[in-house]
Amino acid sequence: MVASILILLSAIGVIGANSLLLSPLVTAVGADLQVSAAQVMQAASAYGLGVAFAAMLLAPLGDRFGAGRLLRVTLVFLAIGLAASAFAPTLYALIAAQTLCGVAAGAALPSIYTLAVTIAPKGRESQTLGAVLTGWTVSLVLGVSLGAWITDHFGWRAVYISLSVGTALLWLFSTRLRNLGSSGGRATSPLTALKVPGIKRGLLATVLLMLSFYITYFFIGAHVTVDLGLSTTKAGLVPLFYGIGFGLAVLADPILDKIGLERATAPVFLAITLTYVCMIALSGTFYGLLMVAALWGIFQHLGLNLLVARLTALDPSQRGAIMGLYSTATYLCIFAVPALGGLAYANWGLAGCLAVSAFLCLIEMFEAKGLRRPTAMAHAAPDASV
Repeated sequence: MVASILILLSAIGVIGANSLLLSPLVTAVGADLQVSAAQVMQAASAYGLGVAFAAMLLAPLGDRFGAGRLLRVTLVFLAIGLAASAFAPTLYALIAAQTLCGVAAGAALPSIYTLAVTIAPKGRESQTLGAVLTGWTVSLVLGVSLGAWITDHFGWRAVYISLSVGTALLWLFSTRLRNLGSSGGRATSPLTALKVPGIKRGLLATVLLMLSFYITYFFIGAHVTVDLGLSTTKAGLVPLFYGIGFGLAVLADPILDKIGLERATAPVFLAITLTYVCMIALSGTFYGLLMVAALWGIFQHLGLNLLVARLTALDPSQRGAIMGLYSTATYLCIFAVPALGGLAYANWGLAGCLAVSAFLCLIEMFEAKGLRRPTAMAHAAPDASV
């Protein structure tokens, strides 16, 4: 199981690194392709659209043919897309390559989450899922930092070559996952997944968590550089500390298994809410922000773990379709954040973004309180669902 967890963790790491890398590499890429930074970021937008499209329409294939098989196919296309990015001669070629990467990632991520729950020993689902989720920490802390170093020494194309080679190696080592995951031949789709009891509330929880996170995350760097007048390097320390906290939270995941999804969710979202409130109080102090960023990472990890566990438990036979809806909702939130967060930041600064984030998590805390009653009734009514 450890080898399988490492493969799934690394797959998230590669996908996350690709999604986060273009922003710090934008100057080098633009200079090489002789286009502006804004034009380069069109490739990032194309990647996001590819993820949203594939998560909605391709992820359900994992329910029919098996999540393991779908993951291995997507790793092939991801490796090709990353290689195409490395050798892209023009901006449009880079956009096309990143679109392919997005399609592959959109189908791969739901498969990864499904496989994480599938391989988990009974009673250790949160612990196993939490270990796989640390792949986001790898992408944030190691992937972005190492990518910037490689760019300085070998050029930006070497970064994508490295990611392509790493993805190809993951495909070679993922043979053991080929026959894992649901493969009952059942045809699922976003429409069938939307009929699953509890899915609408689960997607509401997804939107509340993701909007709250990205509204603050997208604008905290601008706060450090513009409002506090510090360097870009120091601004980069905030996501670094967040990533460290996110990774350390894996030590607390076994506690979630002991407490249970229903009892743990509301307190965790209350903790996230209070974290945003603390960040408002400390937003004028850089080192105060760094300390709270680590706590932010810890509680965000726990909240994400509980959210994914909640969704995958709704209907095991439709996990691919359900997680596809989750990924689609996440990327739609990312598209909405520049407008929503930009309005809050323009009028009230980072404190406005933090207040919105705290309010959204507070709503989810109250929504999560309703998880207890249906679960308590599950013993009497086997078909009851959250």
